[in-house]
Amino acid sequence: MKKKINTKCIRPLLGLFIIFSSYTIARGQNSTNYIVSPQVVRQHFDGWGVSLCWWAGQCGKWSDKRIDEIVTWMVSPSGLNYSHFRYNIGGGDDPENRHCDPHHMGKGKGLRAEMEGFKDFSDDEYHWERDAAQRKIMLKIKEKRPDAVFEAFSNSCPYYMTYSGCVGGNANAGKDNLRPEFYEEFARYLVDVCKHYKDEYGIEFKTLEPFNESYTNYWYANGSQEGCHFDYESQIKFIRVLEPILRESGLKTVISAADETNVGLAVEGFKRFISDGADTFVGQWNTHTYSGTNVDRARFSQLAHQTGKDLWMSETGEGGNGIAGNLALAQRLIDDMRYIQPEAWIDWQYIEENNDQWCTVRGNFAQQTYQKVKNYYVRQQCTRFIKHGYDIITSLCPQSLAAVNAARDTLVLVALNRGAAGTHIIDLSLFSEPPVRSKIRVFRTSETENLATAQSSLKLNGMTLTLSMPEKSITTLVIPIRSEKSDISNLLVDGCEYLIVPRQETFRAISARNTNVTLENLDYGEAQRWRLSVQGDGTYCFQNALGLRLTAHRALNSSALTATKNLSNEQNFYIDEVDYPYFKILASRGRSHGFNLVNASSDSGTAIDISLYSDNNTTPTHRQWMLVPLTIPSQTDAINDFEQDTLNKVTPYNHVYDLAGRKIYGMGEGIYIKNGRKIGVCN
Repeated sequence: MKKKINTKCIRPLLGLFIIFSSYTIARGQNSTNYIVSPQVVRQHFDGWGVSLCWWAGQCGKWSDKRIDEIVTWMVSPSGLNYSHFRYNIGGGDDPENRHCDPHHMGKGKGLRAEMEGFKDFSDDEYHWERDAAQRKIMLKIKEKRPDAVFEAFSNSCPYYMTYSGCVGGNANAGKDNLRPEFYEEFARYLVDVCKHYKDEYGIEFKTLEPFNESYTNYWYANGSQEGCHFDYESQIKFIRVLEPILRESGLKTVISAADETNVGLAVEGFKRFISDGADTFVGQWNTHTYSGTNVDRARFSQLAHQTGKDLWMSETGEGGNGIAGNLALAQRLIDDMRYIQPEAWIDWQYIEENNDQWCTVRGNFAQQTYQKVKNYYVRQQCTRFIKHGYDIITSLCPQSLAAVNAARDTLVLVALNRGAAGTHIIDLSLFSEPPVRSKIRVFRTSETENLATAQSSLKLNGMTLTLSMPEKSITTLVIPIRSEKSDISNLLVDGCEYLIVPRQETFRAISARNTNVTLENLDYGEAQRWRLSVQGDGTYCFQNALGLRLTAHRALNSSALTATKNLSNEQNFYIDEVDYPYFKILASRGRSHGFNLVNASSDSGTAIDISLYSDNNTTPTHRQWMLVPLTIPSQTDAINDFEQDTLNKVTPYNHVYDLAGRKIYGMGEGIYIKNGRKIGVCN
């Protein structure tokens, strides 16, 4: 959709220009400076959650009092605030163990990984009394959290449908274990379970996921849990069988896929679905993030948005030791949220017995004892405060996550520090002025604190927050902000400044200090501040605060992007939306070649050139860009009541500085002050 072009912009009132003055930011060890942009919304967030497999199958046998307490800790808004849950439909091993050792799962994940199936052979009736413990936890969740969202997923089909006769996997772990002649029967098994829970308990699963980390060699006969390999081709064939059966059931449930163990595999599988046309049968895309790069995350996000479907990060976890391991998972959570942009983020285990890393509560299943561990409070720093219905907005720091509520009167900022003591310096100048309505609440978890109040760690100076963080800590700021007067997202605004940030690396930006155009670490300096000018033909020009204009050169053997102060007929570009907030920036001549990270690299110093843009499913995230405003768009002039003779006294542009001490060149419209007093507007 073509975006409305606004022709006005104003500078944030406390981000004003100062003549012959500068604002010095306190710098210390491990200091991080960044801006938070409410104008650039990354995704609408639905909620946090956890799988019920396998802890619920054990804890569901506990006393009612204990079940009530652990579920409250999990779903309460003052607890983990989880609202999304994944119910495991068990396949069930051979009760006579004809093709596998009795209790073979006890040699690995423990007997807790033994799941009950609802049928023992093809012509058997359904034994709905089975899986009572997991069901009891699910029903308690529904009672305490009426808005809970449930997904059903399968690790393996029942044993009698497999090649090996064992739900652990094929004898060859790299081969499919579901026999093709059982595709339809397995599909009906899954749908029948979903329909039973709707008819009997009023639980209608939002989604049904028939696979789990299937394109791996993890699952083998006599293995440590239920698992089933599916080649990508087999996944697609099974989806084509499952979809009409699910649709004919009358359920609103849709298929989700494909829960690969790492994001790179998820991307490759996703491409296969799209090229085969099978993506039309999938209502939601899932991935696990046990491994994968941020480039993989960005590619997966782009594919999901391309199909217009929901997106979940459906399972992850992290090993390690102590709070360092907990914070490593917190960093993965932030990476997932920033690059995958999921509507929901799902933990793997809620309760474990023998560690404090893969869980948030550690317990003893047999003795029915349990306690919160450090990881519980680390997770709360995000899940308790970023709630259902919040929008994830842009914060240009990889150790941060920012969100605003629907009313746009609360900003939540999570700041992570995995190393030595340090400082986050946060620029709020893109919010309405003054940005803070009332007292900011500060909560921190460290080696010695659990979601403790930490008011003394924060200082507010105008539009700038300075947050001091001890080593190995995570802090959440709940900031009452002024409501934005209008929706100013999705606007490309004539005369305003932008950072041009690559989709696959959000703490670097396009920079030019001479003719070379490169990707550099964010410093918000004049080389990275690009003023957008709208041309009459619908194209745009970019000029940075050094007066350098981005210029395309399209020769037969080269497609260079350079910067020059000279005017050229190749300085006009089209800005076309890919999926908001990401754009492709195309040279006006031909409109086929766009800004590109050379060699698809996002390292500092990478050159930017002009390369052919492809819209197929190759996911060219190295050719997609986020334009982050450094000025606030406005429908009208903010200040227009100064006398012209006052404006004439304004020092020329090349002597104008902003509050951070950056010299501003060639700025057209802004609010100017001298000695702390406003002296006018320049147009």
